[in-house]
Amino acid sequence: MHRLDATEELLAKVSLFAGLRPKELHRVASLMTRVEVPAGTTLTRQGTSGHEFIIILGGEAEVTRDGEHIATVTTGDFQGEISLLDGGPRTATVTTTTATTVMVATRGEFLALLDEAPEIARQMLPALAHRVRAHNAAAHTH
Repeated sequence: MHRLDATEELLAKVSLFAGLRPKELHRVASLMTRVEVPAGTTLTRQGTSGHEFIIILGGEAEVTRDGEHIATVTTGDFQGEISLLDGGPRTATVTTTTATTVMVATRGEFLALLDEAPEIARQMLPALAHRVRAHNAAAHTH
């Protein structure tokens, strides 16, 4: 039986991965790269191509759309999932407001994982659908 390490325990708390078993969490953690970034770092830029998925492990970032603040994200939040799946442009700009620790996976790494372990995709789809609905609702209120 696989015991979770610290990174896997953090990933288990991310809504996108909450339904994954320890072995699946290990697979996800193994494809991601941990990066420490200073305050003021742009993690994603609205309108640009998205090639990576980002999970905040610690710290805080501001999310803006068309220059307007729409959210503050912190530990356990994730960004880039829509561009990761469809390869389309980023829907928002995310900039760190504190020193932040993130986990990053490229689109290619993530898609390879889903090809190798489709059960991970099945576990993630409900969380992604919820996220897309929330984005759509927010877009209609602005």
